[in-house]
Amino acid sequence: MPSQSLVQSKQQLTYAAAAIAIEAAVAKSRAIDAPECIAVVDAGGNLLAFARVEGAAVLARDPAIAKAATSASIGAPTGGIPFEFGANLGFASHGGIANLGGGFPIIFRGELLGAIGVGSGTTEQDVAVAEAGRDALLAALATSA
Repeated sequence: MPSQSLVQSKQQLTYAAAAIAIEAAVAKSRAIDAPECIAVVDAGGNLLAFARVEGAAVLARDPAIAKAATSASIGAPTGGIPFEFGANLGFASHGGIANLGGGFPIIFRGELLGAIGVGSGTTEQDVAVAEAGRDALLAALATSA
């Protein structure tokens, strides 16, 4: 019999949580007049919710999802990997790893619960919209705890 546990106990975001982040991010996207694609994933990088604000670039869908999945995978914001290494990772993962700004982990009480990724605007716009979604969700988690 193994001496180590055979299962993990890990908290992850639910769809209801993802919807809070999406709603806040969409509101920020509209407020700054920057149509965005917005993705929220659980801690394993699995897509929970996605929104494309009218006018957002259709081809920004996959990068938004990749930013969220990358951020969940590394537990840190996207865009900080040195260019040469990040470009190689993106190529090796067939676009699954995104080294572009706009992906943020959702960490509550020290535990990675998921991540949000945003694409279609400038890096600054993507970051502002992602932060709005993340911050709204963290505030909701704090009030529900």
